[in-house]
Order: sequence, then C-alpha cells, then structure tokens
Amino acid sequence: MTTYRTLAEPGTLQPYAPLDPQALRDLAQHALEVLMPAATGPERETLGEAGGQLALALSEFARLAEATAEDQLAQGEEVVERLRRASLHVHEHIAAKVPTAELEARNTGLIEGCLEEGLPVVGTVTAELLLADGQAATVRLTKETAHQEVEVGDGSTARLPAADHLIVRDGLHELARLLAPPGPGDRHGR
Repeated sequence: MTTYRTLAEPGTLQPYAPLDPQALRDLAQHALEVLMPAATGPERETLGEAGGQLALALSEFARLAEATAEDQLAQGEEVVERLRRASLHVHEHIAAKVPTAELEARNTGLIEGCLEEGLPVVGTVTAELLLADGQAATVRLTKETAHQEVEVGDGSTARLPAADHLIVRDGLHELARLLAPPGPGDRHGR
C-alpha cells in the first residue's frame, strides 16, 4: 500500500495553492488502495460501496483537473455520477442502521428547523412523470407528511422506502435553496 503524505497540519488552514495534478493522482491512487477492497466481493456493505465510489470520484476528479476543454463536460459528469452513487449508498446505510422513528423525527425536525431559521422549504410539489410507454403519472409530495408519502394522480398514496425518502428529502431541500428568491446581498439563495 502506498503511504500518502501531506504537509497539512490538523486545525491549521493552508494558504491557497492551485490544484496539483500529480498530488491529485497520488491522492486518488491512495484512495483506491484504501477504499476499493471494501467495495468488492460478496461481503461488501453499503459504506464500503460508498467508499469505493468516493475513490472512483477522486480518480475522475484528478482527470477533470487535467481535462481538455472538449472533455470538461463528460469528465465533470463522471465525477458527479460517482458522487451521486456514493450518496445513494450512504442513504442506504442510514436507512438500514437508523431506527424509523429517529428518521421520521429528523425529517420533521429539518422542515421545522429550516422554517424557524427563515430558510425556504418545499411545502408541496406536484410533478408529472413521463413514462416510457407514452403515459404520464402525476405525483404529489407534501410538507404535512414530511415528504415521506407520494400521492398518485389516481388518489392512492404510497410510502417511500427510507433510503428513497432521504434522497427525495435532500433533493427537495436543494430545490428550495436554488429556487428561493434572493434576499438582500444574497445571490440566488446561496
């Protein structure tokens, strides 16, 4: 295994320095050596798979830092896809390890906490899903159920699996942040 060395000191901010392509490649290689064994084989678990995706994301990030202008979009999308996959595995881990009551309390608490802090929250979202067979389905999520239940256009409801709900919750918080009207001195709600 490669030993990764850094000049960083815990608790001390380093001065600005541009990305060093060789250091990025070394870091990515180290991450692959440390994280990938937990992401392979029949005994792998969701955190191991998340770690493997993070290692791959670092490898793709190193490539992005050196990509030509023509390759920036594809390479950037590859980094984002690996991070998305890592996020999915982390959500699966949380859903499997955290008791349902604690997840529900956290979801409701996040909504209430955001509102108390003056942060935007998606109250209700209605979406039309376009299906491959040319059909469409209308779905609705509401703040009252902490966005945990989907109302389908035919009047039925379905509870989202915990891991899926965590993904939806994070997406709705991001959507609220992006779409919020800018406040004084605020640029696009960020």
